[in-house]
Amino acid sequence: MDSFENKVVVESFSKWYSSKKHQWKACSNMNFEAEKGLVTGILGLNGAGKTTFLKALCGMHYASSGRISVCGHTDCTAIRSITGYVPETPELDRTLSVKELLHQEALLHDMPCDKVDDAVKKTVRLFELETVLAKKTVTLSKGFKQRTSLAKAFVFSPKVLVLDEFSEGLDPAQTVSVRQAIKNISKSCITILSTHHIEEALLVCDYLYIVHKGSVVAKGTAGEIIDATGKKSMEEAFLWLTKD
Repeated sequence: MDSFENKVVVESFSKWYSSKKHQWKACSNMNFEAEKGLVTGILGLNGAGKTTFLKALCGMHYASSGRISVCGHTDCTAIRSITGYVPETPELDRTLSVKELLHQEALLHDMPCDKVDDAVKKTVRLFELETVLAKKTVTLSKGFKQRTSLAKAFVFSPKVLVLDEFSEGLDPAQTVSVRQAIKNISKSCITILSTHHIEEALLVCDYLYIVHKGSVVAKGTAGEIIDATGKKSMEEAFLWLTKD
């Protein structure tokens, strides 16, 4: 453990891929911090490198260069054990009910057996899954699948929760409910959210990193970014920062 034990800290992160013919960078020299008590947002166009970056934060792949510290851990296995990841498209075991899935996820993360039931109940209430608890995940609507994916990532009490385009598939009422749940979660869990929707970033995130073509092009509160670019709104600032 190091001095970054209560933060996510990224220093000069780069990730590149190679084929027989060429090499290309998905992310280049990115610096980033997130801490408990704030929802830290990563705002960028589709293809900006957000998912590549988030997967590295979750220990799902290695940095090609640079350093990632998640609550003091730099080893990918250790990072995965304390991080909940919500992908854009839910990844749920089709053979399990919602209740079975949440119990399994808690046990896979070494939660003591006598605490699993309470953790599942708390998570079910938080994401309003009471009506589908006994249903197989394969039968769920798109919105309930997304909420179950959120619950799966949260049920084992991760130190860090990472959400990649979390609101896709949620209806307006579900979106409002889940946004509030995320704000509440951020009080006790380092919460990182990526989106390409400016409105969502403004409503949910306390601090923003704007990413374009694999690089951080701006960071700060919405007001700070607007002031720094000399624009009148976040929309104008974002379009100016991400223009080719």
